[in-house]
Amino acid sequence: MTLGQRISLYRKKLNISQEELGARLGVSRQAVSKWETDLSTPDLNNLIGLARELGVSVAELTETPEEPAPPKNTSKKWWFLLSVCVLLPVLIAGFLLYRASQPFLGQVGDLARPVSDFYLEWQVPRRDGREWYEFLTLGTQAEPFPFHTSLHLTAPEKIVTEGTDLHLAAVHHAVCGRLYVDYIHLQADPEQGQAAGDTICRISTMAPGFWTPRGISVGNEKSFVVDAYHSGKEDQTEGTLLYGLKEADGYSLFPHDYLYIWSAFEEGRGYQTIYFFIKDGLVAGISMELMQDMGDFYAAANNTSTFPVDENGDPDFSHRQDLPQEPIDATRQVYIAWNQLVTNENLSAEERYAYRRDVFTNLPDMDWQEFGALGGIDSSGTIFALLDWLSQQEHYSSGDIYFIQRGYAAHGIDGAYAEDYCYLLSRALFSDPVAYAKALARSTADDEAVQTLIMGGTAYGADYYPADCETAVSALDAAINANALTAEETGWAKLLRYYLVNLNSGYYADYPKTPAELEN
Repeated sequence: MTLGQRISLYRKKLNISQEELGARLGVSRQAVSKWETDLSTPDLNNLIGLARELGVSVAELTETPEEPAPPKNTSKKWWFLLSVCVLLPVLIAGFLLYRASQPFLGQVGDLARPVSDFYLEWQVPRRDGREWYEFLTLGTQAEPFPFHTSLHLTAPEKIVTEGTDLHLAAVHHAVCGRLYVDYIHLQADPEQGQAAGDTICRISTMAPGFWTPRGISVGNEKSFVVDAYHSGKEDQTEGTLLYGLKEADGYSLFPHDYLYIWSAFEEGRGYQTIYFFIKDGLVAGISMELMQDMGDFYAAANNTSTFPVDENGDPDFSHRQDLPQEPIDATRQVYIAWNQLVTNENLSAEERYAYRRDVFTNLPDMDWQEFGALGGIDSSGTIFALLDWLSQQEHYSSGDIYFIQRGYAAHGIDGAYAEDYCYLLSRALFSDPVAYAKALARSTADDEAVQTLIMGGTAYGADYYPADCETAVSALDAAINANALTAEETGWAKLLRYYLVNLNSGYYADYPKTPAELEN
């Protein structure tokens, strides 16, 4: 029987709860729970207190056999005391030297834990069998990644946002096994007296084995979250627990039915928030975030997506309001759908198809400059990222090709963006030259200016890939000679062929604009 099992056995014999036992010892219910499940071990003071409260000796509690009392021998008493006086200081000094030589990663005991409610804790295996814990806390870090822990990358570290001359901070995303860490790396700027440093802004996990300071981990029941966070504890940060509806977008790393949101203010860090994602009544994921300048926005219910909770942790919908339905323009619709496709790994095939369709069908009507602004500081990076994603698609349907063509006339495509878009046009052409010609034929006479723009852009992009261009011309010739196209489609296929055979490095102002001009 383990120590934890014996603690549980003696406690139940006395018919007292974990919370009551913890109160007697001056520790939390979660601490008692960890002792009884052998997730941690009580220190010597707590062990003595446990024995006292449970009415047993320390030897009984730990199953340590007591040595029989030696016969009294007054002649040896003074030798024993002298040995103790000499050896004890030596042993203490040796122990302190040993401890000082060990790397500080955190350890069992409240003194070693951060003074915060916003960190994750996990146990680290040691060869000597001792229990050892590590902690990762939101906020500014004294050391660079891996932040004085044994974490190591299990996937390439991704720079989410590059630093710029005006904003010398880059956001990094690090995958460390079952733990995900987002941190801001502040680049050094000697001229401004700015030193380099790292600030953790998000810690997330979908795996058991990581605990919040109040003992909640993935796999716990919903009631555990409510018990631990529904009201503040005297020895912990006061905060507000809210019930959140299932997220339609954002935080989509975690499959969930609903979530609990707990926010609190900590001196020196501002507002911070923990999200507990609940699936089938159990915690499916934990994510904690440094809210920075967002204030207490998440600390109060808005009664549209977040709600107060009653004593059982169930949502109080008594003041529920309908979420105002603002029209979503084409630009924002592309941004939302594209973000889902590149960040949400849990999309079904139907959802992925729907989001991909939203991206392509809205290309002609979007504003590329507004799209870039939605990405924050690095607007040009956001635009190029979408163009790169569009160009890397493995397959384009005939509908995709049509919308790619018309997207070249969208507002805000100019300069370097236009040059990249020409590459996208050539990619669509090479994927299916015949479908590309048919898509050109779908326009009416009112679209001649757009068609002319598309033809020139397509040829400009294709000029960089002569081998692919030659293959496309051969495919058009085969379709024309086989009479596989309608008369209108044949006319546009011949005009497209003319541009591809007579590539002119972007100078197509004197080229025929319509199939009729080509015939004449």
